Amino acid sequence: MTIPAVPPTPPRRPRSAVVTALLLIAGLLLLAPGVCALIFIPEYTSSPNPVPSSIMQAWIISLIISTVGIALIVYAFRR
Repeated sequence: MTIPAVPPTPPRRPRSAVVTALLLIAGLLLLAPGVCALIFIPEYTSSPNPVPSSIMQAWIISLIISTVGIALIVYAFRR
């Protein structure tokens, strides 16, 4: 019985440094809203007045945007 010939897998293309840098820069820019939200959360939560829902929504949106930034940075280094 003969063993069928398996074609060799093609070599992986090297990743582009330009694309990696662009993904890294975009990820860092997307981190900025979340960092600002984390800086200002203690300001609002320590005051005796309740936090308005519009500010809570802005925090949530900012943290979601930052999560996308973190995902871009991870993707840039894993590709």
